Amino acid sequence: MSRAPGILASWRRAPSLSVQKGSQSARHTCHPEVLLGNCLPVYRASLFTVTHPWAEGLDQVVIHVGALSLKESQELAQHAAEIGADGIAVIAPFFLKPWTKDILINFLKEVAAAAPALPFYYYHIPALTGVKIRAEELLDGIQDKIPTFQGLKFSDTDLLDFGQCVDQNRQQQFAFLFGVDEQLLSALVMGATGAVGSTYNYLGKKTNQMLEAFERKDLSLALNYQFCIQRFINFVVKLGFGVSQTKAIMTLVSGIPMGPPRLPLQKASREFTDSAEAKLKSLDFLSFTDLKDGSLEASS
Repeated sequence: MSRAPGILASWRRAPSLSVQKGSQSARHTCHPEVLLGNCLPVYRASLFTVTHPWAEGLDQVVIHVGALSLKESQELAQHAAEIGADGIAVIAPFFLKPWTKDILINFLKEVAAAAPALPFYYYHIPALTGVKIRAEELLDGIQDKIPTFQGLKFSDTDLLDFGQCVDQNRQQQFAFLFGVDEQLLSALVMGATGAVGSTYNYLGKKTNQMLEAFERKDLSLALNYQFCIQRFINFVVKLGFGVSQTKAIMTLVSGIPMGPPRLPLQKASREFTDSAEAKLKSLDFLSFTDLKDGSLEASS
């Protein structure tokens, strides 16, 4: 589920990211606030700079530099390289869309060339971009045109496409990061090497337990954890779930005010926050002692 910027849940330790070594690592963090380029490039660049010292404690930081304009993406990619990012990720432009594989690759190639020393990842999320080019098709020969290409974040429910990506690209050692939280276990079975999602900000413990069970080959236990996660996601989706609601839940769980969303998004309602809190407790995701300073106002 990739309705909001999220953190990576990783389960395989690997060497640091490098263009030379390839994308064997799955420990990355997507930069907050910039998933879909919902603010001006100068502001996004300032966010990178301000939060970079905070991110120094992380193993690796992959900054999303996608934008509607090629020039903006290139400038953000250059800035990411200047401040020491470990990699960059790019979403397809979604207003004037690339309708063919070659056009999309040409766009990605120009962005990657702006930061030639950084590993490059494509962010595949057709439900939001409307770009329906299959990831399997895109990967065919992509490293010949983009030498720094290291993998993709796959945020789609088409497990046939995902499976073919993994099956047909085993020799390249690409990273396949899955972005549909409620289907993560299925992706693990098919060879996913990591995951990036919004719910890991507040369902991380259960997700890590699922990953540990999977590593132990206890598929029955892993399935139970996945079903438990699905129960919560299914519940909030029926209430209406997006970036605003994700911020409200993160505020609830962490006690850190996440702030309101930008228009046209609206604050999550108090009714939603109360319902989500009750569901978290009923599923043992959240105890009363986990709440910071008691009841919190819906802040997003």
